[in-house]
Amino acid sequence: MLRGKKTFKCDNCGHTFEALDIEWQATAYSQPMPCPKCGSRHTMPKSLLSFMEKGAYRKIWEQMEK
Repeated sequence: MLRGKKTFKCDNCGHTFEALDIEWQATAYSQPMPCPKCGSRHTMPKSLLSFMEKGAYRKIWEQMEK
């Protein structure tokens, strides 16, 4: 489901960018969007609690790479 736009941060290069916020597999998480700078999909929404969600996004990145 499309939920608007959100600010994402790339885990590889640290670039911050705005992209569509699309729900990841009917969960509260956002689908990682490709970084416009390096092309990596190791991205996650930028927020004050990002450090708490990083483990969950690592699992999402692993699923995407399969």
